[in-house]
Amino acid sequence: MTEMNTVLTSRLRKRKIISYGDSSLVKFEPTEHERFVSINSRDESKQFSLSLEEDGVELTEYELERQRNIEERKRLLGELKIGDAKEELLAVAVDRKRTPQRKNNKISLPSRPKSLRLQQKTPSGDPLPTKSEPVITAKSAVDSVILRKPSGSLSMKSVSGNKFEEELLKKIVRSCKVVLKDEVSSLQTKSGCDLKMLRKELGKLALQVERIAKVVPYRIYSMAAHPAENKLLLAVGDKWGNVGLWDVLSDRGTESVQLFQPHVGPVNCTSFCSYDATKIYTTSHDGTVRCGDLNKLMFDEIYASDEELSRNHTTWHCQSEERSLMIAHGNGRVALVDTRAKNQVHGWYSCHERSVRTVQIHPLQQQYFITSSVMCEVKIWDRRYLNKKSPEPVCTLVHPKGLTSAFFSPTGKYAVTTCNDDRLRVYDVTNMLTTRPNVVASIKHNTHTGQWLTTFKATWHPQRDDVFVVGSMDHPRRIHLYGYNGECLHKLMDENLASVCSICVFHPTQQIIFGGNSSGRVHVFM
Repeated sequence: MTEMNTVLTSRLRKRKIISYGDSSLVKFEPTEHERFVSINSRDESKQFSLSLEEDGVELTEYELERQRNIEERKRLLGELKIGDAKEELLAVAVDRKRTPQRKNNKISLPSRPKSLRLQQKTPSGDPLPTKSEPVITAKSAVDSVILRKPSGSLSMKSVSGNKFEEELLKKIVRSCKVVLKDEVSSLQTKSGCDLKMLRKELGKLALQVERIAKVVPYRIYSMAAHPAENKLLLAVGDKWGNVGLWDVLSDRGTESVQLFQPHVGPVNCTSFCSYDATKIYTTSHDGTVRCGDLNKLMFDEIYASDEELSRNHTTWHCQSEERSLMIAHGNGRVALVDTRAKNQVHGWYSCHERSVRTVQIHPLQQQYFITSSVMCEVKIWDRRYLNKKSPEPVCTLVHPKGLTSAFFSPTGKYAVTTCNDDRLRVYDVTNMLTTRPNVVASIKHNTHTGQWLTTFKATWHPQRDDVFVVGSMDHPRRIHLYGYNGECLHKLMDENLASVCSICVFHPTQQIIFGGNSSGRVHVFM
């Protein structure tokens, strides 16, 4: 018997048997001499049979015992009726899967009523008055939606509907002292007191409720203060082409504000003429530049960009001489325009590949001017060499991101830039012809105003080379004044200042600071 087991074992090894221990189960790979009975998955009793059809070979005692065990288990499973129980459980499980689940009946809450603001109603429940839309008259160089006013001069009629606007304007003009160019420049070159004394003076500035007024109906884009010392007159430009004049010290209430609409696009730049303070220059995003004459009570059109050219909107202006302006465009070019006649362009300067944000003449050396661009660069140019085919700038100040402004200090010693990388930078441009301007100060300042606020533009004190002002996003709301070395000299704060003043300017001759917000209100610290 032992000899026959040995023969069987050797034959099974040749047939690649996989074994697990001495007494474990064995598994055969099917051959032509073997047959396996399939397992019936629906019957709990499993049928196994193993037959070796070899000549002269019989089953061993172990294999016979295993076969008897299988038969015994089969009989026990049949007596216990395990197969029937399995079939019943499978049927119940199938029925549960088929029965749809019941949805929970959620209680629907009543809808919340809309607020009065969304219903366009006042706190008392009355409907809000409808806002007047901008006048649509002619095509714009910027967008087909923004349309221009008719070409030519426009009468200076108040949009507010004041019956006595002409008499009031004439009275304002008569009371304003005309400041000549020489007087203003002499004021700008004064060094003034030191920074310690200046801090004390700034600490005395206060904001009173009667010095807050809504000058224009929409977001403020530009402001300029009249240089007269005996009259506090402010010109403000807003998003939809309105220009407001505010007699700050007047006691007439709402009559102290006169509102006009010489443009239909954002008034990006507003300034009083340096040689005749009865004239106001306004540059609009609609591609036009006008001169408001307070003597004639007219808005004369002195320039209109070509509507056929792409990105030919006007962004900024700077007075270079008594009768000429430098006008920046959205296509990266700057035009030198004669103000005595319409569209008298004396020269075109290609300064950047894309939009020129600001342009300014050097205060003392007027052959130089500075430009800022969205192309992450500030350039200083020499007008005497711009007629060449490929003119080169005197120097280029590269920034990490696009800029919103770049301005010379009153004597041209420094230049301050406002960049979208949350930095204000001060450069020493005294020796810009020989050496590259170095950074005197790099100030961390949040310049991300978003789409609902006007962008910040740091502006120098008109009489000092060491102080500039800029709006702030910090809480509580404030206006920052920095020194040329980056030191924060003062923060203008008041309980009546509850909004961001994006546009901040100094008075040309007095220690007064104006701050304009995005709802058309102006705050006067004096």
